[in-house]
Amino acid sequence: MVKLIFNAALNVATNIIGKIHWEWLAEMTTGRYYRVTDDEQNQIRQLLTKDYYIILTRRKTHLSTHAINFSHWVLTRFKRWGYYSHSLMNLEDEVKSDSDFRLIEATNKTGVAYVPFNRVFDCDSVALLKPKTMTVDQWTAVLDNLKTHEGKRYDTIYQLADASKMSCVELVRTALMATPDYHTNFANFEALIAKSNNLDPHMFYTCGDFEVVYEVRH
Repeated sequence: MVKLIFNAALNVATNIIGKIHWEWLAEMTTGRYYRVTDDEQNQIRQLLTKDYYIILTRRKTHLSTHAINFSHWVLTRFKRWGYYSHSLMNLEDEVKSDSDFRLIEATNKTGVAYVPFNRVFDCDSVALLKPKTMTVDQWTAVLDNLKTHEGKRYDTIYQLADASKMSCVELVRTALMATPDYHTNFANFEALIAKSNNLDPHMFYTCGDFEVVYEVRH
């Protein structure tokens, strides 16, 4: 029953609620439709230039954010409300300008695709995560795997067993699974998925297998 409710909520959020936002209202009242500041964006630029991360974001002005947060509450058996509503990763090499950032995500609009820096971080909250246990070679395998999924269609109901389509969380999880020690390095994460019988973006934050390197909430 919980899984059915979760899948139904995600399907509605993606196909209908995902189109509803009030950025225009925020911009009219505050002069800017997002809260992450220019200084915070510059800090993020510096971190992404030097290293690779799992990136979590949140937009208060998108109804889908609140629907996904509600779904997290359902997945946790009505114990915890979710916060982050989107996940992605970065792949860039040398960075001289914003056009050099290689941010890859899965969305209902484009499927798995690269997106510009200013379309990722025009948001209200950001967390940059790194696995607590992973070698350089393992991280390289993750990034190589990540590149192979470009162009796949979006999975509206987060069916983890179907690799032909991917949600934002499935993209990140599948990339991580390229490491031979995946089930050891991310045992808590997998246990959380097994307990909840599905996955959402905020689980990367709460599972305990990832270190929060940088975070800003507005």
